[in-house]
Amino acid sequence: MFPQNLIEAGNLTKENLFQIFEKAKYFEENYTNGIKFPDLKGLTTVLAFFENSTRTKLSFELAAQRLSADVLTFTTAGSSLAKGESLADTIRTIDAMLNTARENTSTNIPKAMYVVRNKFSGVPLFIKNITKNTVINAGDGKHEHPTQAILDAYTLFKHYKNLENLKITIIGDILHSRVARSNITMLQTLGAKVKLFGPGTLLPLHLNCWNLEIFDDIDEVINWSEAIILLRLQNERMASGLLPSLEEFVKFYQINLNNFAKKDKIILIHPGPVNYGVELDYGVSKLHNSMIDRQVTNGVFTRMATMSLLANTV
Repeated sequence: MFPQNLIEAGNLTKENLFQIFEKAKYFEENYTNGIKFPDLKGLTTVLAFFENSTRTKLSFELAAQRLSADVLTFTTAGSSLAKGESLADTIRTIDAMLNTARENTSTNIPKAMYVVRNKFSGVPLFIKNITKNTVINAGDGKHEHPTQAILDAYTLFKHYKNLENLKITIIGDILHSRVARSNITMLQTLGAKVKLFGPGTLLPLHLNCWNLEIFDDIDEVINWSEAIILLRLQNERMASGLLPSLEEFVKFYQINLNNFAKKDKIILIHPGPVNYGVELDYGVSKLHNSMIDRQVTNGVFTRMATMSLLANTV
């Protein structure tokens, strides 16, 4: 059974993920410019982005439009939130507007789908507890980013055809990364073997819940891995003093042409935005086994699939 809401990666079973992959593949194979699928016709997608975003916001907007949804974009700036209105009252106001617009329609599907991004962990869950409509977490603080993990897993699945026992290393600022948290859960659900590599100060203090091995050297990472998920330094969430210097991070943890070229079959993905010259050498992004641009394309189709399946669970 597919869930009605997507708050964290653990909401999805292995079967759910394969449903998304199959649906994404259908959309990818059947989409042509201008076509609209009827999956969300009559439903309003509320893009409630309280934190800056390019890839996630635009891909959700495209996904909703391609599924025939009405799209309502909501931000803090210029809204009553800036005047002191509570988030709970704002959501109830939006729900009331949508209920008025849909009062004579079927009650078998949700009237709206909230896509929520916020710098504070727990906001999507908070909204889920207020509204009867569907809620999708598009990234909340340092907590989770499940739809990014879906598109990452789909990108790997398209390349390898099977993630069972696939060797994947997540590299970089894992402490502050909601992408890492969602990916660890989702990739393990799909049977992959996941390990970590990063400065000790940028690893969570308690790793027992994940039971993951941590590499000590970039060469060990390259030798073992079949795929690398590379993360940026999240300076906006980072306290001072966690790194001695940027130069030291680059020296020991950057993926560059010299170390990446040691293994031709390894592939690299990155959730973006990329800090070239920090975690990644620009030249690596142009190699055939760098899949950063393909991730962006896959993000639209996997979000279409996720939204379609969520909307048809009621």
